[in-house]
Amino acid sequence: MNKQSKKVSCIDIGSNAIKYRQYRLLPNSHLELDTFKRVSLRLGSDAFITGKMTNETYLEFLAVLKKLKKHARKKNADLLGIFATSAMRTFSNREEIIKKVKKELNLEIEILSGNEEASLLKFFNYKEFIDSESLLVDVGGGSTELYLCDKNEEKLKSFNLGAVRILKGLDKEKNWQELSNFLANINSEQIQNIIGIGGNARQIIQAAGVLKDSLNLEELQEIRSRLGKLSLEEKISVYNFPSDRADIIEHAANIFEFILLCFENAKFFASNWNISDGYIFKKNTEISQATSLEVS
Repeated sequence: MNKQSKKVSCIDIGSNAIKYRQYRLLPNSHLELDTFKRVSLRLGSDAFITGKMTNETYLEFLAVLKKLKKHARKKNADLLGIFATSAMRTFSNREEIIKKVKKELNLEIEILSGNEEASLLKFFNYKEFIDSESLLVDVGGGSTELYLCDKNEEKLKSFNLGAVRILKGLDKEKNWQELSNFLANINSEQIQNIIGIGGNARQIIQAAGVLKDSLNLEELQEIRSRLGKLSLEEKISVYNFPSDRADIIEHAANIFEFILLCFENAKFFASNWNISDGYIFKKNTEISQATSLEVS
């Protein structure tokens, strides 16, 4: 590996964690993941219950960003951007937070709308999949994004359904109905692959066993049911889930199951690709394709 390769990075401020990804820009204009850091900070607990980031949470948040900025500088990695999703969209004091972070750390936070977040799925590298037969689904802590590249049109949408929201009992019937309506407008026979984006999808597949690369509806239902019967401690010890993933994983599986029920001939896959890859691709025209390698 060429140690002199240009390095680029980004920070993803999610509802359940903050993630830092650092990449090497290779001579063929591809990206190779160099460093992945995941910091457990559940902003969704403030966002979805009180609608406001508390001062205590802000201090933790600021410390995480300061540490990640320092890491990027130490590694000579260009920080191409910091983007925030569902939790930050929900905070009533989000503009105040952005101004304070700019003043104290000289960092700009870009809050993506739901559809802007969903549009990052456009950059997915289908590889062995056929795009028109594949529905991309990113289930996060606060929202779920879907993207379909049809022959005639692109379909994308973000829904206020996420694993942390469900954990807190804050999912609403109208959001489930909106998701159902969106799925009803897709030809059920067309979709062969439900491709899960992000760590929740990967760890659901992991729970099925190391030899599994996809799940049918019955298998996904069995895993979701099995996870629902385990205590938090058992999920951590049996499956090696991080504690802040262990308490939401069955709820993420519930969303994937709801979607797969509409496409009973499809199989559920999990991809190593993620929206940070899409964000980096969008920000840097030198890049021809971003590919992540982390498995959690």
